[in-house]
Amino acid sequence: MAKGYSSAPWLNENAAGINLPLYLRIRRIIREKINSGEYTPGAAIPSESDLSQQYNTTKLTIRNAIDGLIDEGLLFRVQGKGTFVTHGLSANSSSHGPRGFRASQGDMRHRPSVRVLETSIRPVGAHYARLFDVSAEGDLYQVRRLNCVDDEPFAIETALVPCELFPGIETVDISLFSLYEFYALRGHEVVRAIEDLQVCELKPREAQLLRGSVGDPALGIRCVSYDAAGRALEYVTSVAIGEHARYSVSQ
Repeated sequence: MAKGYSSAPWLNENAAGINLPLYLRIRRIIREKINSGEYTPGAAIPSESDLSQQYNTTKLTIRNAIDGLIDEGLLFRVQGKGTFVTHGLSANSSSHGPRGFRASQGDMRHRPSVRVLETSIRPVGAHYARLFDVSAEGDLYQVRRLNCVDDEPFAIETALVPCELFPGIETVDISLFSLYEFYALRGHEVVRAIEDLQVCELKPREAQLLRGSVGDPALGIRCVSYDAAGRALEYVTSVAIGEHARYSVSQ
């Protein structure tokens, strides 16, 4: 066997019979997995260590393969976290209709950031089955996150999303990527959101995360986002404080 080549037959197959270097063949395989959806947009691909074992090669070869896909805009490397699929995310973000947290704050020239506090999978149940028009025996993806604006805590948000509509959503790192963009990639662009606002008071854990005091006034928000067909995609509850917790309405 030639040096640098794997015994795996699917690695030794080349278009038009051309013997490509191993890193280019691995790059092609990873690209195909991205394009086919096997590697989900917003999710991390296997680590360089895992890929080097899978393809029986060195981490340097894997890094060379990945670097080209980063240059193509298909992948994005985050120091200390891994390499993530970015293919299609920005291209499918709409400039019309409701805007996600990052997009709306970016429009106002702020620096938004998201810290994931907790994720879980929970049963849909009868109430959310009716809301999302999915099976009551299915699962909901639940994520609780802390949204910050210019490094200042702004809101604690809990989102519920039906896994039946968005398989693989639990693999998306939403500290880096927008759920709205992920929905659009799966054919469900958010075009409408209905929000219910109310004044509330900070609870102890909320006060700690938002750097406030227990009992401080806050803005409570419940929001359901819909696609063009009128289907509910996510249900979000949040508690927000500070100067960014304000709304402007025009008719």
